[in-house]
Amino acid sequence: MKGALHARLHAVAAQAVDAARHRGRRQWAALRRAALPGEGPFALGREAERFFWERPEEGRRLVGAGCAETLTFEGSERFDQAAVAARRLFDDLHLAGDEAPASAGPLLVGGFAFDSASSTDPVWQGFPAARLLLPARLFATTPEGSWLTVVCSVEVGESEETLQRRLTEELARCEREETEGGSLQHADFRLFAPRGPMDYEERVDRALEAIAAGEIEKVVVARCVDVQRSQGWKVTPLLKALRFAYPDCTSFALGQGDADFLGASPEPLVELSQGQLKTAALAGSAPRGHSPEEDARLGRELLESKKDQAEHAVVVRALRERLSDCCETLEIPEAPRLRGLAGIQHLETPIHGRLQRELHVLELAGRLHPSPAVAGFPRARALEWLREHEGLERGWYAGALGVVDAQGDGEFCTALRSALLRGGEARLFAGAGIVERSEPRAELRETRLKLRALLDPLLEL
Repeated sequence: MKGALHARLHAVAAQAVDAARHRGRRQWAALRRAALPGEGPFALGREAERFFWERPEEGRRLVGAGCAETLTFEGSERFDQAAVAARRLFDDLHLAGDEAPASAGPLLVGGFAFDSASSTDPVWQGFPAARLLLPARLFATTPEGSWLTVVCSVEVGESEETLQRRLTEELARCEREETEGGSLQHADFRLFAPRGPMDYEERVDRALEAIAAGEIEKVVVARCVDVQRSQGWKVTPLLKALRFAYPDCTSFALGQGDADFLGASPEPLVELSQGQLKTAALAGSAPRGHSPEEDARLGRELLESKKDQAEHAVVVRALRERLSDCCETLEIPEAPRLRGLAGIQHLETPIHGRLQRELHVLELAGRLHPSPAVAGFPRARALEWLREHEGLERGWYAGALGVVDAQGDGEFCTALRSALLRGGEARLFAGAGIVERSEPRAELRETRLKLRALLDPLLEL
């Protein structure tokens, strides 16, 4: 270990041990250094806790392994409780090392399920209503450079020598860890839906009845399909396929034990940096064309569709309502634009705002989740309808997944175009927004388009 880094290690260990003694509670010590030339992100293999987050077009990537702390929450106050816990944890975290932006680490990473209560389906074991992790080892690549951060918890009464040794061991683990390599070999697949297409159309019919009766204005009805692979899955090749296929989306993966939840989401929930927030309304969908002319025609039809315009307007209105009382400025275009992705295109309205008071990114995420784009409107009545009629344990599908820094800034995406992998099974999810002019068969076709976002990479590797 170089002299300057060794001195910082000694200093942060002394500071953390002293703080634990005086505050009478656990602390955390973090050591950060610039990545060495040629050094790449370590691990996304079989570490008990693992995390991946990437925006390929922006040159940003996070790879986390191991866990220095886990925070879990449940219930309607889970976002606010998580914000309180995050503030306290970072107040008790002592950092030394190379200068870097806050987004380079240390960070809390993790996510929130779609619903406020943990799923009862065994397939979602290990993915509670809310779970944030402080990775023991984090590799961050940003446009400004790359950094490696290691973190250890510090118990009351722990010696400086013991803490220094533990931090040194974490650094050594980073140097010898390797990514989960290799490509998937040929295997047999089995694809089936727990509930068939006719069942989905029937649930859309029920939603339309509720809309006609004035019970709800919009509701998003989801479905799932299962893919079984005889030789199991490897996460790293799948993530590489997703980043190649969807470079303008957020690729993500969070692993717990033998399960991984991953995807490539086109939909930001919220991004907060120094009082500036970004989000977007993404609702209304159409396929892509096989030629530029057909693609342009389908895009025009989507922009002119009364049904899709109505579905999109509900989302924009709800986001405006949820942000207007905490923003001194809020920029929302009058009309949506097209957002083209592989195989599908959407109506999108980007939204920018400036906060009028200090808010944590987790508090903002709690205001916005779930949006009408994934639940419905009014929110409470749509959620009640889904619990009674959807017949699907969404778990973390359509939940919120992201990162939080020590300043209370960070970003979360809505966990769409996603799948849960466990052993040799993968469960894929997709939904469609139902409004007054919706047609069950058309909504079923939309879910098929969205399922292909994950199905194609899974079957082609």
